[in-house]
Amino acid sequence: MVQAQQTSLTIYQDGRVVVRRTFPVALARGANTVALDLGVPHVDPGTLVALGDGVQITGVETSGATGQDAALRRAVGHEIEFMTQRGDSVHFLRGTLLSLDPLAVRVEGRVVFTAPGTPALPDSLVSLARRVELTVDAARARPSFGLAYLTDGLRWSAAYALVVPRAGGGDATGSMAGSATIENPGALTFGAATVQLLAGEVRRAGGPRPVPMAEGVGAMMRAAVAPAPAEEAVGETHVYTLPGTVDLAPGETRTVALFPRAEVRVEPEYLLRHSPYVYQSQQPQAEQDLHPEVSYLVPRPRGTPFGDTPLPAGTVRVFSPDSAGRLQLLGEARIDHTPAGRELHVVTGTAFDITAQRTQLTFEPRGNREAVSSYRVAFQNAGREPVTVQVLEQLPGENDILSSTVPPQRLSASSVRFPVSVPAGGEATLEFRVRVRW
Repeated sequence: MVQAQQTSLTIYQDGRVVVRRTFPVALARGANTVALDLGVPHVDPGTLVALGDGVQITGVETSGATGQDAALRRAVGHEIEFMTQRGDSVHFLRGTLLSLDPLAVRVEGRVVFTAPGTPALPDSLVSLARRVELTVDAARARPSFGLAYLTDGLRWSAAYALVVPRAGGGDATGSMAGSATIENPGALTFGAATVQLLAGEVRRAGGPRPVPMAEGVGAMMRAAVAPAPAEEAVGETHVYTLPGTVDLAPGETRTVALFPRAEVRVEPEYLLRHSPYVYQSQQPQAEQDLHPEVSYLVPRPRGTPFGDTPLPAGTVRVFSPDSAGRLQLLGEARIDHTPAGRELHVVTGTAFDITAQRTQLTFEPRGNREAVSSYRVAFQNAGREPVTVQVLEQLPGENDILSSTVPPQRLSASSVRFPVSVPAGGEATLEFRVRVRW
């Protein structure tokens, strides 16, 4: 079988891999029969595509059987050797394999129904990779043959490290770095391959296929420091081409930078949410010690290197230095595929030093499907910095804010936001009255 001369890969986040290989086999004009080693344990023959103009695959014959059992089936009817060991010495005995079911071997003119030793097979009967024999029609003679096909077994994921400034430091500038981690948990081996990573939602017929896991994988981490991959849009996806070539071996994990570390502006945000159902009934008591959600806003204006970079979906981990400059993990969150120019909102948890109590002050039913009610939200800020908490109210049906101590911001037909400023070490109160019809 012919081995590949050049290999390039596109790795998808769900485990699929598009393999493109160039084989050093000459094609004559007209019909050709080519036996190839695809180098992967699993491939769908329906995904085989000839690369290059004037080349067409007209027939495919595959042999996916690998390992000892497949080799023994090929050996039926052949004379092979069996290895035996006596003490410290190894001996080989020749016999003809007559059948496997039942197992029958002719040795020295007699038939035995057990193997006289461990089968020791010639290379011609052994296959460790899927074999493919192609019938190829070429419009003209060519010195090599290019082939693309789809397999499974590699996957990649994106991760980001956002370092935010220390609270009270007077600086809103942080930094963000992104990386891609390629995992090879299965049995794929590629040497000196050009690698591309594809980000985007790519539909798969029949749902995701399982990726085989290697037993006892001792993952070897390799971190690339530079340069960053080249990125381009292809259809409705984005492709990141890694610099140079990559060797991929089973059980190996490799990490590469997605883009150079970027300085970014970081704005902390505090959000207190409520359900729309609280407006349709009387609440017996105040909600005690509610803690606002904490997130970090990272603007990404177009025209800046970081703003012009599309970000694949992945995990963002947020760090901040303590008084001695030691980074502490504040939280982590998933982000979706984020196009260029789109800001990031990274939710890390809830505020420790900011508490609130929400109280229903009045409730006035007006018919079966209308009510007027009023509320108080009292905040305490035990921290050393003033904060603005966005109180987000989700309102059912038709609704009107009748009065409020903080000007409301209408976001949609069903949501209103109140920005409440809470001083350092102090308190603040929001009161509002609302009418709802449902």
